Amino acid sequence: MSYNSNDRRYYMLICFLVALTFSLLLSNLQVDAYIDRVSYLAYAEDSLLVLGRNFNSGWLKLIFNEPLWLTINIILSTIFSVENVVRFIIFCSSFLTFYLVLSNVDKRFFVLALLFLLLPQVLKNNIIHLRQGLAVAVFLVGWFSLNYKTKYLCFVSAALIHSSFVIVLVGIVGVNILLYLRFSYGLRSIIFIIVGLCIAFFGLYFAELLGARQGSSYQGKSSSASGLAFIYWSGFFVLFTLQSKIFLKLHAIPTFFILLYLSSYFFLPVTARVYESVLLIILLSTVDFKGLYRYLVSIYFIFYFFATWAPRVGEPGLGWFV
Repeated sequence: MSYNSNDRRYYMLICFLVALTFSLLLSNLQVDAYIDRVSYLAYAEDSLLVLGRNFNSGWLKLIFNEPLWLTINIILSTIFSVENVVRFIIFCSSFLTFYLVLSNVDKRFFVLALLFLLLPQVLKNNIIHLRQGLAVAVFLVGWFSLNYKTKYLCFVSAALIHSSFVIVLVGIVGVNILLYLRFSYGLRSIIFIIVGLCIAFFGLYFAELLGARQGSSYQGKSSSASGLAFIYWSGFFVLFTLQSKIFLKLHAIPTFFILLYLSSYFFLPVTARVYESVLLIILLSTVDFKGLYRYLVSIYFIFYFFATWAPRVGEPGLGWFV
């Protein structure tokens, strides 16, 4: 659907104001009242020490332990107080995420896109998982960019902010190679599942080999997943498979990450964190569903939205207080 330039300007202004409102609200929450905030305050204070320790441990440990995240904290700590470093990161990441998502969807889907952003698994990235939230924002800048150099620069930058995006970056490159080689959807799906299982069984081993802190911290831990999310996202994937071949080709990357999540769900304790890093692009791809399927997937998502929020209503800090 096309709009005149005035309509577009008004819509962009609305997106800007909504993004600004939410980013101000989120960044002005009590700094030390939420889960993980103590560690982010520590990053704001001690990132130079951590970066130096990683540097002395070798270039692999330096690269695979989020050096850009540490560098950003070092730079900001020379300008702001420790508390305001955290607030500034929350403001920038939440503003970018809200604005990019809302401004890049057709205005008919504005409310739906806003619900995507307010889903607990998405919103928590700007409340408790701040490093991941910043990486998601940088990733989205690349995702919506039409310039391939900018796109991949942002993807690499996101990987240097949060380690989950190392897997995301490798996945995107791999999917694009398969598309370039014109692999069929069926063959791509088989490869996606095999890759997912390989990551599930060997991902933490390689992370430890590369010196990433997640390799040792998650090694030996099993997934504590209940299986409910597996059932829900399996149904979500079924709706994907019912779309046209053109849709599946255009949205091969979101399809890969759904299959990666499902194939590693019961084996890899960090699979949910990787999935949450790309959850927005998966949800946004559903606006391209056609006809009845678009309404069906919207209802399916809205049910999930309220089901995930329901247990949090009445909890202190919506379940995110320390």
